[in-house]
Amino acid sequence: MRRQIWGVILLVLGVLILLQVTGVYYFGLSFWPVVLVLAGLAAVWESVSHGLKHWVLLGLGFWIGGIGLFNILSAAEVVTLTGNDIARYGWPVLLVAMGLAILFGDRGRLFACGGSEYHGGEGHWWSCSRMRRIGDLYHGRTPWVLDKDFDFYHGVGDVVIDLTSADIRPGRHRIYSKTGIGEVTIRVPAGVNVEAKASVGIGELDLFGEQLNGFTGLSLEKKIEIERAEVTLEIEAQLGIGDLALIQSPEIQGVSR
Repeated sequence: MRRQIWGVILLVLGVLILLQVTGVYYFGLSFWPVVLVLAGLAAVWESVSHGLKHWVLLGLGFWIGGIGLFNILSAAEVVTLTGNDIARYGWPVLLVAMGLAILFGDRGRLFACGGSEYHGGEGHWWSCSRMRRIGDLYHGRTPWVLDKDFDFYHGVGDVVIDLTSADIRPGRHRIYSKTGIGEVTIRVPAGVNVEAKASVGIGELDLFGEQLNGFTGLSLEKKIEIERAEVTLEIEAQLGIGDLALIQSPEIQGVSR
């Protein structure tokens, strides 16, 4: 459906421009304002089609579309406001949208498993990605199953990835977490081998009790080996700005390197 919408938009835009440049009909429209209007409408449609869950996208759509629309209207001398005015005054709209996103959360959760995508709760997977943009998120509040790999992406907000509530199948599993801004906590169960890499751009880093803080980029690595463990967790966690902590519950019982 999304491909069809963009196809129609490009088709209509191309026909209008062709009619105007060939002199068949003059609409009095310049190219870029029309593009901005269509881009804004597409962003608004994308947000509305997901039940108004993407507040920032909605605000951005109104802002971009408003710039193009008022450029067209001012050129036609319908209004006195110009696109430049909307560009200057549109920041409050984005701030309101960001506030709504932080308060109510960007509830659009996307799971991608085995090359397919689905929306829904936690379940079984063999190679999954979970993505979310803005808001607080607790993954693992209820029991879940970890079969193989798990990739997690988050924009802004506090994040908890609880591996202690997971039924982890024997073998090696790769856990990858990347977050822009926020406080990230990854809880690791005891009784498993761990190969962990963690990095923070600006903020604080705590890797199983070893702590760093600063503004120049922080990075730590650690291996935990448990005798006769059937599970190995290969964890890589990245955070741009904020606090990142990897903790083990109960406390580490193996050989730490």
